[in-house]
Amino acid sequence: MRKTICYVATSAGDWGGASRVLNVTLRLLDRSRFEPLVLFPAPGPILHDLDRRGIRYRIWGPLTEYTDPVSYVRALARAWRFLRREHVAVLHVNHAGFWRAAELLAAKIARVPILAHYHVAIDQPPPFTSLLDRVLTVSEFVSRASNSRHVDKTVIYNAVELERFDQARNIRAELGVPSDATVVSFVGQIRGIKGVDLFIRLADAIQDPTVRFLIAGECRESKGYPDGYSRAQLMAEITHDARIVYVGYRQDVENIYRSSDILVMPSRWQEPFGLINIEAGAARRPMVAARVGGIPEVIRDGVNGLLFESDDFPALVSAVRRLIEDQRLRVDMGERARHTVESEFTVAPIRKLEALYDEVS
Repeated sequence: MRKTICYVATSAGDWGGASRVLNVTLRLLDRSRFEPLVLFPAPGPILHDLDRRGIRYRIWGPLTEYTDPVSYVRALARAWRFLRREHVAVLHVNHAGFWRAAELLAAKIARVPILAHYHVAIDQPPPFTSLLDRVLTVSEFVSRASNSRHVDKTVIYNAVELERFDQARNIRAELGVPSDATVVSFVGQIRGIKGVDLFIRLADAIQDPTVRFLIAGECRESKGYPDGYSRAQLMAEITHDARIVYVGYRQDVENIYRSSDILVMPSRWQEPFGLINIEAGAARRPMVAARVGGIPEVIRDGVNGLLFESDDFPALVSAVRRLIEDQRLRVDMGERARHTVESEFTVAPIRKLEALYDEVS
């Protein structure tokens, strides 16, 4: 009999890091042994894909935090009935944003094991962390940096679905990029902590007319991020150089990887994992990345990419120049990056997660 794993998602539309990890998990989960059931706070575009794949879901609403006793007891009863009716074997909360959610208390009363997935380091865990049976972390770095209120932690690395990247297209012609150019790309949120300003300076430092610089990602200025860029701000910083092309937020990001030769991740903050690192590897592209957070757990300096110390701009320029000038090196590193992803970041994390489901249930 299949075990029902109930996932609590953050969104059905804003598919950032945590949501992308959940989506890949749903795709790679052994459906002969586990039946996923996803709870969303609101409708969103991912629901059509779940319908197509036969994955059950419910629009549940936000997790219910305490506001008044009557509403809380009603939410508690609703969640308890749902967990019992669906024969949920494990409740997998895909974030740590709860405080004293009635749904977690209901799971505890119903004796349903609860897992919480830390996609970032949590130094001040919410009170109901004590109800968890296990904390999942996306890297050893997040595990070390997080407080789990003495709940055991298990590292489950993020996974990537290779098929998506194997089917990608080279879209240089659509982007107005010459087919014989060497393309260096930045993929991520357009924010200061992601180092987009360093990427722009990188283009200024490398004046080779045969090199193009792509920036792909969402401008975050209007989303309440103090270090975010508006589209106007970004364009004002890059219009002086026609070699820098901003392509906006792309749902077909796999095509950006396929159209690139080198990926750059000049982050200033402690990246919990850095999905771009395994996505680039899936596309057989080498990374030049800051040595921060969980990145060194994926990128082995000089093997499947190059690392530099955060904000060490000369080292960043030197590493990118090295790959621009040595095509054989970047192809070899890209192939080793693909091998790393195939062996460590595809099915291996999902099988480890499935084993944990069996262990706790």
